[in-house]
Amino acid sequence: MTTSTGTEKESTFRYKALDDDGGMQVGEIVCDSESTAVSRLRQQGLRPISMSESRPSTLAREFSIPGFGPKVKGAELAVLARQFSTMVNAGVSLLRTLDVLRQQTSNPLLASTLDQIRLDVEAGGSLSEAISRHPKVFDRLFVSMIRAGETAGALDTVLLQLADTLERSVAMRQKIRSALAYPIAVSVMVTAVILIMLVFVVPTFSGIYDDLGGTLPLPTRALVGVSSLITNNLLPLVLTVIAATLGFKRWKRTDAGQYRWDSLKLRLPLMGDLLVKSSVARFGRTMAVLTKSGVPVLETLRITSETVGNAVMSRALIQTRDAVRRGEPLAQNLAKESIFPAMVIQLVSVGEETGALEQMFDTIGKSLEEEVETAVAGFAALIEPVMMAFIGLVVGGMVVALYLPMFRVIDLVQ
Repeated sequence: MTTSTGTEKESTFRYKALDDDGGMQVGEIVCDSESTAVSRLRQQGLRPISMSESRPSTLAREFSIPGFGPKVKGAELAVLARQFSTMVNAGVSLLRTLDVLRQQTSNPLLASTLDQIRLDVEAGGSLSEAISRHPKVFDRLFVSMIRAGETAGALDTVLLQLADTLERSVAMRQKIRSALAYPIAVSVMVTAVILIMLVFVVPTFSGIYDDLGGTLPLPTRALVGVSSLITNNLLPLVLTVIAATLGFKRWKRTDAGQYRWDSLKLRLPLMGDLLVKSSVARFGRTMAVLTKSGVPVLETLRITSETVGNAVMSRALIQTRDAVRRGEPLAQNLAKESIFPAMVIQLVSVGEETGALEQMFDTIGKSLEEEVETAVAGFAALIEPVMMAFIGLVVGGMVVALYLPMFRVIDLVQ
């Protein structure tokens, strides 16, 4: 079987083929060449009738937006792992399982990935090796747990643990996103209202006040000045905002930028504490499931540092791993990192002394997840009145500033 090398570029091919029963099969396959695609289809018992490369339009290629390509969501991986576990536990062969999973998924990227994994396994490779060739779909946690399950001969059990871990991670992210949805929506709405007032409403009042003459109150002069600045320089300001946004995204993709951005988020009032607890809960869950699967501590720390989702914690775990490699205690080095609460340090220390690290990491994950749920509920209850006060202060302040000269005119008429 032909495999792609680092210098070969894979493409998506649309095909029509006949199966053993004479039925028509239509689908897509990702390969480095058309001949490889034909070969792989024949290995699956299909007879290709037509084959064409699926190319994005010229406009799509020139104006493709990073981050908006095909993706496999965490929830889809959790469903995949649970279905995989069920079929393996039922005694279904690995190749048949992969084929069924490929047919069941509605995500084209996941379907084509499973198709390639099946072919690699059929060619004699291990499941973990085949999965590791697709890092954009399966992270290090997924690959390491599959490898641990293969080594221990308990693939179904490990897949079930992986499904539970992924589902908890997805649920936690959804709770945090739901807590952030309201303030983000309100902020967008307030920003839109402010821009509409500054661009369309304030200039109208400004013309009226110019006709009346006299000196405007300081709040009104400030509001009119800001409105004039925006309306007279609208295009440069829009271009500046776009350039700043793109520059920020590019800076955030660097290691130093990601670390500083994550560090800043952890210091935010209210939200920072929630993010810290979420990161530590993910740390505990990941360490627990990897330790339970028989992955060595050093490898567990390395995998967790890559999948924890926070650059500050990732760097702390890398430093801790280096210290553990030198023979230093795990809890002692975690204590040097301010991101880990004292309770976590104590539980890890007890786990090291009693040889029950797996249970302690599991306790850390459960405890912090409960704290995250409580913090999300408290955040949601507190953020609503804060946002309402913010709206009243900003929008109400603008309205009062606009009408202050009107009150003076009324006084003069009286």
